[in-house]
Amino acid sequence: MRRWHVWLIAAIALAAVPASAQLLTDFEGYSLGANGTVMFRTPTFSGSTSGFLETSPNLSQINNEQALSGAQSLKVSFQFKPAQTNPWVRLTTFNTTKLPNPIISATLPLSLWIYVPASTPDFRLTLGVRETNPTGNIGGNGGTSGTIEFIGAPSKSGNAPAGKLITAKNQWVNVVFDPVHDPIVGFTGNGVLQTTTGKVVLECLAITPADSSVVGPYTFYLDNLAVVPEPATLSILGLGVAGLLLRRRRQA
Repeated sequence: MRRWHVWLIAAIALAAVPASAQLLTDFEGYSLGANGTVMFRTPTFSGSTSGFLETSPNLSQINNEQALSGAQSLKVSFQFKPAQTNPWVRLTTFNTTKLPNPIISATLPLSLWIYVPASTPDFRLTLGVRETNPTGNIGGNGGTSGTIEFIGAPSKSGNAPAGKLITAKNQWVNVVFDPVHDPIVGFTGNGVLQTTTGKVVLECLAITPADSSVVGPYTFYLDNLAVVPEPATLSILGLGVAGLLLRRRRQA
């Protein structure tokens, strides 16, 4: 595909994103250095995956080193132990001090922005959702009782999901998980998204190394997590929104 075709599609995508997106967080207004307390726990918190990880680095930290908008983002950093079988990280939202167990839509996409330094190896990113049947508002605390499904991964090895491959470096990239069109595989669930309320909980982001022999360290930054309407224009084009890189902004 010629370059101008790529940018035409990107421009159409941007024009189709309405102002009605429901922001979960942009990580602004929180104390710099807060670690494992804003939406996501530290990488070693989850007993499901802590055994794969070294004790340091262990960051899920509010920082001002990178930001898509505003001045702050969430810095995530960890390293795998050598010679692990099917390693992955469950970066969970379980009962954090701020923004715990956030409710998201089971029918609308979740959008997030990620910045990966050049020194970080390639990895796969998957959305984990908990089927709690929450009734609150988007972003509210949806609870911790229910099974977990992986969105954006067609398969898994052991429990490590093979999600969206993240290879772009030194630039902000938009990643979108679409619960309607993306593949789903079960973690503790059955691989079928089930909810009586049309809502689920953002339980975790799952990070799986593209090459399980590469221990890292892995560092990336997250910003502007939001529930967004699915762009009608993209549906007409037959592209969907799952995993579409809507825009890239290179950092100086």
